[in-house]
Amino acid sequence: MISGVLALLLLLGPLDDPLGVEVDDRPVGGDSQPAYPIPGLAREDLAGIVPAALPLGERLVFRATVEWKGAHLLVGYFELAAWADSDSKKVLHCRGKGERFGYELDQRIISVLESDGVRPLSFFNIQRGSEHHTKKLIFQDDKILYFKQSHCRDKECEKQEHFMSEVAWKGLIPWGTKKAHCFQKDCKNPHHELWFERETHQVDEPYVDLLTAIYVARTATFTPDGESLVIPVVNDDSRWFVIVKPLSRGKLKVEEGEYDAIELSLSPVSSDGDTKKRFKGLFGIHGTLRVWIDSVTGKPLLISGTLPISILNLQARIELISSGDAGVVKVRHAARTNSSAGLSREGSL
Repeated sequence: MISGVLALLLLLGPLDDPLGVEVDDRPVGGDSQPAYPIPGLAREDLAGIVPAALPLGERLVFRATVEWKGAHLLVGYFELAAWADSDSKKVLHCRGKGERFGYELDQRIISVLESDGVRPLSFFNIQRGSEHHTKKLIFQDDKILYFKQSHCRDKECEKQEHFMSEVAWKGLIPWGTKKAHCFQKDCKNPHHELWFERETHQVDEPYVDLLTAIYVARTATFTPDGESLVIPVVNDDSRWFVIVKPLSRGKLKVEEGEYDAIELSLSPVSSDGDTKKRFKGLFGIHGTLRVWIDSVTGKPLLISGTLPISILNLQARIELISSGDAGVVKVRHAARTNSSAGLSREGSL
């Protein structure tokens, strides 16, 4: 049984732990070549999700550090959680929040699956901080739609939520205020944004989003000869085959405990064979990744990858520090959803 292999794609969190866990910053004491493009894959060759194996009710919290001049610097924390909602759909959640080197990140990622847990319905990626974006994927039978929110620039727009107060002038004299449509280039008010379709992926293989891929990998098994697992993944407007290969097995101690761990490599390959494309995972981790997972439960224990910051390529270490119940995350998610219209059954914000 293997686990959150692609959890490696999920980095960065907070210096003051806004995820609500009590942790400290004590240091804890553990390259593969990119794979070749994969020709046409049959559905039976690909991993599927086993509904009974989804760890519903589970919450995992990780600490993220980067190596800088011989020291491990804390950049934050992130959490993974999974639960069933009121209409039995499966909800997969990831949140990362942090700050370091002048870069701030507050990112929420939500994937909603059908009640049988087999197929993604929608995927949302909401990022605030130094970068601002809101994206979603909508999964249909033979295609996947990619949308991104952008500021409304329609001069004929009459949506009142897009209007703001501004000073009215009579010559050089301020004459009160008036309502006018916002056209500010640096505006980050999400209420001034509209959804725009950016890409339609026509697909034959059972592609999944990055977060769902964690749980796909978690339900898979490796053959005794160590044959690789291939997961087709949609990342915004591009498609990838993530090749997961077991490397070694042994004891591993992390903040949360000691485990019999399996070390895996994850090599993303462009589905069209273009070797010039560069894979950028969630929270900014690039390229081939390494992950150590519990051999029994498959949960991710330790993640290692390259994190580009400015002109530097820093080694990121993401370590499991606590396991718990997803109840608090579910309540927090419901409160946020109710206050902001959140995620509807149709998969729109």
